[in-house]
Amino acid sequence: MEKNRFWLVLIFAVVVYVVMGVYADLGDLLTALESFDWRFIILLLCLTTLGYLIRFVRWDYFLRGVGVKLNIRDNLFVYISGLSMTITPAKAGEIWKGWLIRDINGESLSKTVPVVISDRLTDILALVFLSLLGILYYKQGTYIIVAILIIFAVFVLAVRSEAVSNRLIRVLEKRAGKYSRDVESMHQTFKETLTPKKLVVTTVLGLMAWFMECLALYLAVAGFGDHLGMVVSTFTFSFASLAGALSMIPGGLGVAEATLSGLLQFFGLTATLSVGVAIIIRFATLWYGTFLGLAVYLLGKSRIIGEKREDTDR
Repeated sequence: MEKNRFWLVLIFAVVVYVVMGVYADLGDLLTALESFDWRFIILLLCLTTLGYLIRFVRWDYFLRGVGVKLNIRDNLFVYISGLSMTITPAKAGEIWKGWLIRDINGESLSKTVPVVISDRLTDILALVFLSLLGILYYKQGTYIIVAILIIFAVFVLAVRSEAVSNRLIRVLEKRAGKYSRDVESMHQTFKETLTPKKLVVTTVLGLMAWFMECLALYLAVAGFGDHLGMVVSTFTFSFASLAGALSMIPGGLGVAEATLSGLLQFFGLTATLSVGVAIIIRFATLWYGTFLGLAVYLLGKSRIIGEKREDTDR
């Protein structure tokens, strides 16, 4: 992400949180935040980190499945650096990981970019399944979730179907010009990542990873001395995250927070407490991941990517 855009996102985030503070009454919100048991923040960050480690296992599983080989140090660098792209629309900026891999081992983007996309698709699919819990409490969201499932199923079937995919490939190859060979390569990689077995394995890993953050929401509420059921916490966080991703706004800013605080109020929390919880959980998930990724990239790029370039020059 360009520096100017990064600062624009941060300014937008400040505006969002100021508006939330005004909505909740800034004085009451500050009092609520002072009452938060800050020892819980360590638990929240640990759960988020555990979720990242589970996602890394899924990422590594995808890469190995298509024959992309990286040692554990380089792969962790690529994956964690990619977290800095969490504040891009629907995390689409994570495609940048393909360029990082190319800088490290020269792997073709036609092989790595489909892995990034498949990784994001199974992440969203896991959110959809967790959001299905909302049928028990918030039936209005059912239609959106079903629509997403249908779109996902159509995409997978199109990739797996020789007749459909061959037609699409022919059309894309005509438009791609000198990159026409990459279209076929990308399609082959998609086929390898979206097999039934891999979809099951990676979606289960996604469910486990997202549940860590749902559990973090449950504990964030507890940190304020209140209580929210685990099922409700799971639905609330997953549905808010899904809404943020579908909004295509950087980091889901504003949409995810509004959905979180709105659902928390729907389930009985006060407006002030709901906004306080939303701020705490977004700090422990979105912003923690963003700055962790940025720190790892800035600290490791010269060493890891620089080493690879030196080896290439020799």
